[in-house]
Amino acid sequence: MDSGGDLMGAHGGDVDWGAFAAASPELAARIQKRFESHLHAVMATIRADGAPRMSGMEAPIRDGHLWLGMDRNSRKAADLYRDPRFGLHSAPESGELKAGDARIEGTAVPADANQLETFMRGHHHEIDDATPMALFTVRIAHAVLVRVDGQQLVVETWTPAGGLTERRLS
Repeated sequence: MDSGGDLMGAHGGDVDWGAFAAASPELAARIQKRFESHLHAVMATIRADGAPRMSGMEAPIRDGHLWLGMDRNSRKAADLYRDPRFGLHSAPESGELKAGDARIEGTAVPADANQLETFMRGHHHEIDDATPMALFTVRIAHAVLVRVDGQQLVVETWTPAGGLTERRLS
């Protein structure tokens, strides 16, 4: 198993996608494949009253970042500006979970002007005006892939401090 124990980021030890992929390339590749298997993922944020909010959204992974882009006037953007913690969940491909069910937890960091340009250049459809966009990059605190292998549930978990662990449950 690979480890990420020596990685430290600016947000309490959280790291960007590039550092996660360097520390645990096989898991990162499988998680990326899960997120790319559907156009949309489900993001959980924390509302102003402390309750959870679930929102569908695109979450592309490229240029060393997991990106969260949304309308700047959306409630999910307001949630992230107020409290940057979030959870992101891939859409399962089937009940068998052969490829897995992926989750990322961490913090959202507002993108700077250079990152906005990078995001717009590589986006799958042309963006004429990014003014109405709130764009964030992700700092990963916890990455999980849950899949079924034969008669076992396999839970692969990665954190910057703990690296990669695997549990097999019967």
